[in-house]
This record gives sequence, structure tokens and C-alpha cells, in this order.
Amino acid sequence: MNSKPSGETKGNILVVDDQLDNLRLLSTMLTEQGYKVRKVTNGHLALDTAQVHPPDLILLDIMMPEIDGFEVCSLLKADERTREIPVIFLSALNETRDKVKAFKTGGVDYISKPFRFEEVLVRIENQLSMRQLSLQMKEQNQKLQQQIRDRICAEVALQNLNRELEIRSAARAAELRVAHEQLLESEAKLLRALAQEKELNQFKSRLIAILSHKYRTPLTTISSSAEILKKYRDRFTPEKQLKHLQRIQGSVKYLTSLVNELLFLDQAELENITLNPVPLDLVEFCSERVEELQLTDGDRHVIQFTHQGHCTQGEWDERVLEQILTILVTNAIDYSPNGGVIDFQLSCQDDAVTWQIKDQGIGIPKENQARLFESFYRASNVGIIQGTGLGLAIVKKRVDLYKGKISFHSEVGVGTTFTINLPLAKTNPPPHQPIMNYEL
Repeated sequence: MNSKPSGETKGNILVVDDQLDNLRLLSTMLTEQGYKVRKVTNGHLALDTAQVHPPDLILLDIMMPEIDGFEVCSLLKADERTREIPVIFLSALNETRDKVKAFKTGGVDYISKPFRFEEVLVRIENQLSMRQLSLQMKEQNQKLQQQIRDRICAEVALQNLNRELEIRSAARAAELRVAHEQLLESEAKLLRALAQEKELNQFKSRLIAILSHKYRTPLTTISSSAEILKKYRDRFTPEKQLKHLQRIQGSVKYLTSLVNELLFLDQAELENITLNPVPLDLVEFCSERVEELQLTDGDRHVIQFTHQGHCTQGEWDERVLEQILTILVTNAIDYSPNGGVIDFQLSCQDDAVTWQIKDQGIGIPKENQARLFESFYRASNVGIIQGTGLGLAIVKKRVDLYKGKISFHSEVGVGTTFTINLPLAKTNPPPHQPIMNYEL
């Protein structure tokens, strides 16, 4: 086996065994592999050594005088200074009950004697790698928590400043009302600006909470995969390197989708979205959307578009309509197995238009259906399918703009059908009450 160059240490290992031959053998072989090794012959010395200078890993024999390996491990795990140190048992005991007891007392692995050093080395490297990744994740979580605390403090300071500004503005407004009628208009504008600023601060608070929760898992995936590639890329095959790169790309894609949908949802909640209806041939419009979605999906699914009735009358907002249909068809694609058929139907009546999107996908459990249109809510059976839980919330808000209706029927393992019914708009619909427009 190749030893590490002088001066480089792969880790600090404490070897505990009352058999001097085993102790010398393990110490010599691990030292040759670049590890710093300390060795003791009984449990008391092991506890004292681990508490004074905690090692990165402990190799622990079971059958020892005074206190055995099981008790030593239990005492290590009960001590805050040593509880995080991984313990690998090395023992001639080969009964299942001994192995079970070893794991119950806190051991992370169990190697039976006589052992092959290659096996011991691989298991040591595996546990040290896992411990390193765990420490890195813990450090990242601590940094994230600190950032959240800092942002909360900044938000509190900003809210205090806003309250002070409101008090000063109210006092100044009282003076201006007595002085001149024209200044009343200025005061009203100032109050509106302050109200807008207050809503913006509330939005920022929600956004911070959302990002801190939703970003943690993909950021951890990106960090861990990048760290693994950095440390072990020389050992990985191209296929294994590609797998980690794909994990990073998938997490980045998810984060990008989350940001886009957050911005879109906030726009739907906070700004006055005015419909801009224009005459539209719905058959041609839907055919173009289907063609675009089919091109993006490739040959993984088949999107079948059918229509009935006279669909050239009425006026529609192309942007809003495209958002509704694209989200529903994309959802049908994402939650359907490869080779599935997406049935997209358009039906035009004299006073309303109906769209129906039917898939053969995983379906929605009954216990999840009541909350399906809530922001960030996802069904319990989505598994590893990427998503943010914003799509259907966006669709619902867009349908509400038209004073339309959305309904669905779903069975787990059979598929889901969404039905959109919008009244036919022959003139511009009345504008909604103005709400402030924020730009991030």
C-alpha cells in the first residue's frame, strides 16, 4: 500500500486494544497510510485520551479488562466532548447480538476479527469522509442561521425607522393642513409612499423566510457535490463525476425556477394586473402552445389537442392565458410517466370557453386536494419530482382575474383532469382595484 508523504496527515485515529500485537499491527499500517495514530491498551486510558485530545475516529476492541468496549462507547457518547466522534468496533465476537449491541451503544461500524486491513482502511476512509461532510453541513447551517438573525435585526431596525417616519409625517401633515390646501395633496402622496414602503418591508420579510427554508436543501446539495468533486475527482470515473455535476445542475435549475415563481407570485399578490384583451383565434393559439410544449418535451410524452365549437369570437389576454395553459400542461407532463398521453381539449360555447387538461400521471391523494391551490403546497406523493408548489397558486389567481372557475378530478395512480371555465369577454373587463407595484 502507498503511504502518505511525510508531513501530510489524513486524520487522527485512536486505536484501543489490549492485545499488543493487534495494536502494533494496526498502528504501523495506518501510519504508513498517512494517519496520525495514538494507541492505548484499556478503556480508562481511551476515555482520558479522547477527552483531552479528541481524535477524528476511534477503533475500539470489545473484550478488554476492567471496562469493555461497549461501556467505553456508551461513556463516549454520553460526554458532550466526545459524542460526535465515530466509533468502529473491532472484535472477535461474531454473534448477531454482539453486533446489535455495538450499534445500540453508538458504534457506526463493526469489523470482525481476524480482519483484512484493506477492509478496515476502506471503512475508516468512509467514516472520516462522512464526518467531514457532516461538519461542513453543520458549519453552513450555522452561517445561514446567523445570516437570518442579522436580516431579522435589520428588519426590526427598518420597522422602527418607519414608525418614526410615520409619526413625524403625521405631525407635519397636521401643520400643512392648516397652512395651505395645496399641501394636503403632498401629504396624501407622502402617506401613500409610506404605506407602500411598509408593504415592501412585509414582502421582504416573507421572502427572507421563504428563501431560508426553500434554499437550504438545494444549496446543501450543491455544496456537498462540489466538495466531493474537489476532493475525490481523481478517483471518480467520468460517469460518477457527471452524476455529481448533474446534481449541481438540477439544484441550480430548481433555485432559478423558485426565484422566477416567487417574483411572479408576488406580482400577482401585490400589483394591479390589468387584463389587455385582444381578438384571438383560440384554436390557433392553443395549437401553437401545444407545438412549443411538445418540442420542449421531445418524444417523452404525446400531447393530443382537440377542439369543438366556434373559437374565434371574444377577446383574451394572450399573456395571462398562456400562463394558465402552460403551467397546467407542464404539470401534466412532469407528473406523468414517459410514454404517457396528455389530452388537451378546447370547447367553445356562446358565453364561455372551457379547457380540459387530462393526464395519466401519479394523481393527487385525497388528503392533499383541499390545499392544492395554496402557495408552496405540494402533494405528499411527488417524491423526487422537482417543483416549488407555486404553479397552481398562480393559475388560480389568473383564473380569478377572469372571474372564471377551476376544478379538478384526480385518482392516485390513474391520473388528474383539470377543467378551466372562463366567461367569454367581448369587451374589456373592468379594472381591478389598484394595488401597489413592487419591483425587486
